[in-house]
Amino acid sequence: MFVVDQLLVPGTSKLFLTQTSLISLPEFCPSCSKFSQRRKPWQQQRPRSRLQLVCAVGTRQGNDNRQSQPNRRRKRGGLYIQSNGTEHLGSALERQPNRPFPGPPSGEGPPLRILPVGGLGEIGMNCMLVGVYDRYILIDAGLMFPDFSDLGMNKILPDTTFLAEWKDKIEAVIITHGHEDHIGALPWVIPALDPNTPIYAGAFTMQLVRRRLQEFNLFNEQRFHTFKMRDQFQAGPFECSPLRVTHSIPDCCGLILRSEHGNIVHTGDWKIEEDPVDGQKFDRTVFEQIGQEGATLFMSDSTNVLSPGRTTSEASVEQRLMQRVLAHQGKGRVIATQFASNIHRLAAVKKAADAANRKMCFVGMSLNTYLEAAANEGMAPFDPKELIPVTDLDSYDPNEVLVVTTGSQAEPRAALCLASREASHLLKLAPTDLLLYSAKIIPGNDTKVMSMMNNVSALGVEIAMGASEGLHTSGHAYRDELEEVMKLVKPQHFLPVHGEYSFLTAHAQLAKDVGIKNTSVIRNGQMLGVHHRRNENEVSTTGASVKGMQLLGDVKLRMLYNDGNKGTGSDEEMGIEERQQLATEGIVVAAVDIVRGSMASSSAQETVDAFSSSSGQPPRALSRPTALRAQIRVTTRAMWVDNGRLLEVLHKVSDLAVRKLPQDASLVAVERSVADAIRRACKEFNQRHPDVIVIAHEMDPREGAAARASLLRRKTAQGMKAAQKNQQQQQLHQQSQQRQQHQRPQPTHQLDTQQQQQQQDEEPIGSSPDQDVPEDSSLPVPQRTRGRPRKTDGAAVDSPPEASASASVASSSETENSIESPTGADSAADINLTAQDLSSGSAHCAAPAEILSNSVDIPVKRSRGRPRKSPASVQVAPASLQQASRDRQTSSNSPGELREVPAEILKQIRDANPRETPLDGDDVAFD
Repeated sequence: MFVVDQLLVPGTSKLFLTQTSLISLPEFCPSCSKFSQRRKPWQQQRPRSRLQLVCAVGTRQGNDNRQSQPNRRRKRGGLYIQSNGTEHLGSALERQPNRPFPGPPSGEGPPLRILPVGGLGEIGMNCMLVGVYDRYILIDAGLMFPDFSDLGMNKILPDTTFLAEWKDKIEAVIITHGHEDHIGALPWVIPALDPNTPIYAGAFTMQLVRRRLQEFNLFNEQRFHTFKMRDQFQAGPFECSPLRVTHSIPDCCGLILRSEHGNIVHTGDWKIEEDPVDGQKFDRTVFEQIGQEGATLFMSDSTNVLSPGRTTSEASVEQRLMQRVLAHQGKGRVIATQFASNIHRLAAVKKAADAANRKMCFVGMSLNTYLEAAANEGMAPFDPKELIPVTDLDSYDPNEVLVVTTGSQAEPRAALCLASREASHLLKLAPTDLLLYSAKIIPGNDTKVMSMMNNVSALGVEIAMGASEGLHTSGHAYRDELEEVMKLVKPQHFLPVHGEYSFLTAHAQLAKDVGIKNTSVIRNGQMLGVHHRRNENEVSTTGASVKGMQLLGDVKLRMLYNDGNKGTGSDEEMGIEERQQLATEGIVVAAVDIVRGSMASSSAQETVDAFSSSSGQPPRALSRPTALRAQIRVTTRAMWVDNGRLLEVLHKVSDLAVRKLPQDASLVAVERSVADAIRRACKEFNQRHPDVIVIAHEMDPREGAAARASLLRRKTAQGMKAAQKNQQQQQLHQQSQQRQQHQRPQPTHQLDTQQQQQQQDEEPIGSSPDQDVPEDSSLPVPQRTRGRPRKTDGAAVDSPPEASASASVASSSETENSIESPTGADSAADINLTAQDLSSGSAHCAAPAEILSNSVDIPVKRSRGRPRKSPASVQVAPASLQQASRDRQTSSNSPGELREVPAEILKQIRDANPRETPLDGDDVAFD
């Protein structure tokens, strides 16, 4: 064992160690025949140490040849592999239901169609569908950087789920330039499209696209094609011709899309650079030609429409940089920060360094990436070999070095941001340094950038930034430049793109001021239809004026979020609102240990035993189960607790919430009850609505299982009781219908044909309703289909009336409490009607008095009103009396006529049924 700083492994490159440690010599890995390095036992307690290495094929030594977990970022040939092609997608390709493609039916409406997927109403995320009827091409696929409210998010992407759902309509993709707001979403857009969809871009832009897609294992050489300016190629329904525009990145182009239905001009991001650093001037000639040819629709960048005048040239910025660098000669080191993609600015900084005889050094990986891409296409302003290695920076005199670093937008892991916090091991700031801020603060990054600058100033560094310094110029056209190009193109219709909604409306107003009558402002998801006009007064075949631009429909699009790793999804899936709530309201976490059964009732049982022993009585069972008990732990984050008083309140309300629950309460019920109590307490204590997390578990798993079984039995019993009650109600309803059919007298004029047929089927053959029933004939007896069988049924069936009457009288005292009657409302009403008729002497029940001796006593049950002192019983006439009454009713000369009952029969009926007079308002029901 010995101390080393770096280790040479045979057959591999040099392996640098981040710290000097005692390690062993490299050992041979038998699983892959490579040398590897493994940690010693005393080094296992260092989780942040980088000495735990893997061999060349990624297997750990002595781990049974099992593959180790892949790292999130694996370096391969200078690239950091971030995905295997699919693991970064998340839910970016999941189909959304009920979302049809907007627009009229196929072949109808204006032929030229515009559908922005992103970039209209925001800065960035430029992505647009342009087509003819149902054939489309996709222009750009950019991302948008999140602001401070999108906590934990790294990228905002267009709705790739919509593109994946309608990928059969997209025939090509064209990229205008290589900024992140135009190519950053390609790793999510490319998988959403058809595998055969071609992608077109310029040479330098294709270098950036290639590198980006290789990081995600998505680059396919056959699908990607490069083009040159003014070359024509077929892209979907259009004949596409790119044209040169100047911007803050090389190889930027606009597009002319020609079709039989009209020409469309798309500028991309642009400005008019009169004296560009690379010599590639703004192509006014092509704009003039398309103006003479005729442009149906013109789409232009709206980013700087509110800025009057014209943009500053890069040549003036180069002069200011050179003046600043030369003025600091002999005073110390010069540090410049800028956008890494601005190759023209790098050329200006290099000229200033050469003028001051300073060596140039890059601190930041993205700077090398863009310079390497430019060098591969012959567009680099200088040879990358002229740069000094960052590892040798400390060995040079500060007066001989000019450092270019990333971090102009205060990205947390960028070199300048780390150096401002003294957290960078590559760049150390000194009081003699001069910082040249040659960039623009992107809206939303103001707070972060100023915080970083405050840290830099605290280290004594001199800072040069702001408009007065003249160290930066915009890459987007100002108002006068926008007006100039409109006059060159002279379009029939104008659509502003790329900018906030207020920028779009201002740009549309500028077009009207220039003389373009047909303008429109739309948002993402709205489809605009454009019709080529041969003249301003063109009319259709019906004589109506032709609308050059009209809104054809819209679709609800959503933004997708990526956290910088594998997490990709909508705002709901990524929990954007929850993150904001945690940041503003805080969080409460409660752990509830449930104590049930014997553990919870031990104290109560001891109290019962003590009482029994003192009184000399045997122990009695508790009349009710003891309350639920729990051990509760509560903690908060990002909340004011008032020196722990809030925690005491939350503990008390949680304990009370648990005690109110029954012994067999489920864990879900416990969590819900405690969470509600905590939310109410927090609102009363400090007017906060925190996110509450309650985790309940059993102190004794056996008691928990018993409680769950008890709860299951109780719910099962309740369910069975409810089902039984429903079944009884159905039975009573059926019995009521049967009694209505066999017992209730009905006038003959109310019977329909089917009921008359049923009565004829029930009567004996040869008899008629008008004939008296013979004494020796058997009366039909209704059969009980459900319920408990009657004890007298056996004696009553198939017996003559005399025998039935005698048997009924003999057994009336024994069967008084054994006869069941339905308790439903209909059945009670039927029996009540019959009893009323019998007791009041109704004509429906007129019968000889001797038949009443065959009746049976049925107790009366009062369902409402005051309790009766002496419940009476009512005698119900048997079936023979009811049949006789029905016969008399049907034998009447006039159907439905009520016959008068003699007073003698009424007196006999009253004497046979002695009862108390019901109180006023009492309702009587029969059981």
